[in-house]
Amino acid sequence: MAHVNPFRYTGPVGIDDLIDRDTETTDLLRTAREGNNSRLVAPRRFGKTSLLRRVAGEALADGATSVYVDFFGVVSNAEIAARIETAYVGSLQGPLARWMDGVRRTLRPSITLGGGAVPISAKVSANASRTSLEQWLALPERVHQRTKGRLLVIFDEFQDVLAADPNTDAVIRSVIQHQGEFASYVFAGSHYGLMNELFANPERALYQQARAVSLPPLPSEDTAVFIAQRFSDTDKDVGRALSSLLDVAAGHPQRTMLLAHDVWELTGKETPADEATTAAAVDGALNSLADEFRAVWSRMTVAERQIMAALSAGQGPYSRVAGQGGRGGSQTKTALDALTERADVTRDAAPVGDGYTIVDPLLAEWIRRGRSET
Repeated sequence: MAHVNPFRYTGPVGIDDLIDRDTETTDLLRTAREGNNSRLVAPRRFGKTSLLRRVAGEALADGATSVYVDFFGVVSNAEIAARIETAYVGSLQGPLARWMDGVRRTLRPSITLGGGAVPISAKVSANASRTSLEQWLALPERVHQRTKGRLLVIFDEFQDVLAADPNTDAVIRSVIQHQGEFASYVFAGSHYGLMNELFANPERALYQQARAVSLPPLPSEDTAVFIAQRFSDTDKDVGRALSSLLDVAAGHPQRTMLLAHDVWELTGKETPADEATTAAAVDGALNSLADEFRAVWSRMTVAERQIMAALSAGQGPYSRVAGQGGRGGSQTKTALDALTERADVTRDAAPVGDGYTIVDPLLAEWIRRGRSET
């Protein structure tokens, strides 16, 4: 019987495929139970959404009502309200779901008739007012009145609310600051600069309104056990490829799964994988990602490219250079700040935070190989 490749890399993995993250899950749930809010910031494709789904599931098993809202790409308060509505409709079940049908019509009574085979649907007006958004944000209190239990509301890609309206965070705080007795929030995002603007700027409404939780790279020990077991379960042997795979992936969740997937594809039933198998998997991954990497590279300034090229070659640290006066030091600091805010690079914890690392190890390898067009 042929086995299906056990490594998924094109989207958030299921809870059973989440490696470790026990500490982060415990932190987020404990903070929520205490009636406090958390903020989780991590680069895209770093396992943030998978972790949030696990947290939502465990909160539900704990007796709480959990609601996951994805704000990616929102451009208006109307769209924010619509995303909240969609999330509640998808999360509430049983009698609560039927109650929600009535709530939707109370908060949004107008309907738009679809033509042809398109069914009648209710939509939030493109000109939804602040009052409408406030009503949707106040929904946890109404849910609590019916369930008498706590709610955990997860706002993912939260930094995108700034695109809707620079003051949307003030609207959100004006409502949720009164919900601590029955609701807790997790604000998650992938843009370090914008998330810091929202939560670390004393002039913003949500300043110090959420406890920071970090999401580090995957631990190598747990990752090794996970990969080896998946190979064994499908009658293959990861062999000596495992060590080199872990070295290349450097704990990046999506890149680890991508390389494990490709190594698995290149491994036969009779012969264990080895370092050459990993090398072939890396070559294939770089070839498939070349267009994406060229797009990333083309959006960078010359100063940002110079930093990325130096970091990929193992040069640095840059923090001392950025602290120097003069035009060169100023340009380097500006470029480093931009790269860090976008999570293209991350500041090392050691030695004493004096260096930087490219977040995507395959992007670093592509740069190191000369950004080949072929």
